[in-house]
Amino acid sequence: MKNKFKQTLCLSFAFLLGAFQAFGLTMKGQVILTGNFAEKTQKKDEDAKYEFFKLNEKPQKDDDGLIIEFSDGSFGGRLALWYAVNASINKDNPRNYGNDGSKLSFRRSNLWFKPSTSLKLTVGYVGNDQLYKEKIDDWKVGNPFSYRQRDWVAHPGYINNSDVDEMGLGFESRAVEGLILTGAIARKWGTPGAYESFAFWSKDGNGDPVYGAWGLTARYYPGNDICFQAAFRDNGSEDWKVARCAIGYEGNGFYTFAQPCFGIDWNKDENKYQLSGICFDLYGEYRYDAWTFIAHVPLTVRLTDWDDDPSYMEYILQVKYNLGRVGNMDDFSPNIKFGSQNHDGDKKEAFIRFDNVSDTMNFDITPGIQFKVASCEVKVGFEMLFHSKYYTDINSSSDFEWRVPFSAKIKF
Repeated sequence: MKNKFKQTLCLSFAFLLGAFQAFGLTMKGQVILTGNFAEKTQKKDEDAKYEFFKLNEKPQKDDDGLIIEFSDGSFGGRLALWYAVNASINKDNPRNYGNDGSKLSFRRSNLWFKPSTSLKLTVGYVGNDQLYKEKIDDWKVGNPFSYRQRDWVAHPGYINNSDVDEMGLGFESRAVEGLILTGAIARKWGTPGAYESFAFWSKDGNGDPVYGAWGLTARYYPGNDICFQAAFRDNGSEDWKVARCAIGYEGNGFYTFAQPCFGIDWNKDENKYQLSGICFDLYGEYRYDAWTFIAHVPLTVRLTDWDDDPSYMEYILQVKYNLGRVGNMDDFSPNIKFGSQNHDGDKKEAFIRFDNVSDTMNFDITPGIQFKVASCEVKVGFEMLFHSKYYTDINSSSDFEWRVPFSAKIKF
């Protein structure tokens, strides 16, 4: 049944591609694959575990595997297929490929049209990710919530979007020169497949009004290299909210921004909302000749008085040098990255806590290369993870692990 389903999807994509070409629509797309060529992990007092060719399969993190976008200027759409195949090879049992079922689903797909030149309406996936975000890792923006609640079932582990990022209805307005407004209503985060619960406003059993998720964003360009941005996203009644504002500069080799993010949680005990944390999301990128220097340092200050909710920080630093063309490879760029190891977003105690810096100081070092071959972009490195004392105690792991991450992206 699964194979027939996959074959049907592939045939559907092929049919759509042919239809787009027949009607003369502009198309672009990409295919992406990420994972680890090899990985060594080890628990305390246990033998090390080695896995090879392990593909990523985190739906809240990974990019869509296959994306097709089409447009004729006044209408268009986006078809995005996410897939994950658990095909890792276990060293202790090479015949066990770990293929316990692949995962396949459409997401971040939508249709849009423009009733006027300044207004765009969208049906389907309505997430807006056009505000400031880092360009080095997978966090996208800083997270103001407790590091114990960063798993996607509590809050989006990766707040890519400035407004809601689910299926719903959205708009984009450019009626005022230099000002871009977007907004959307959608189903709540963490309700995949629950289309029947999309109703934005309703009443519960007590007759009290209940509303769903919504969001608004604004970008203003005053006519130079500076941009002011603001956003608010609300996950619905008695649920979390995020407010963001930012100022940034892009020009003369710089891309940099300062973006405070405000986390608002629902306090069930006191039956009210409260500002629970502020993340000062700081990012800087500078290109000089063939060199690129990048730094991303989100600092999260928690405002609760709970003992298990300390303030914390993360950091990523990278230096890259572009050698140009090497053989058949373009933009061949050796690089080295150094930083805290929580760029997976869900590692317990993989944060540097302000109340216990010495025992929570963890970092990884990743020398690597990236290059292009025709339309294919490839990244590979050797990542060495040095765990803190706090991390090893909580996770019963060894203080050192390693992996060989890779990604391959083809654009067409």
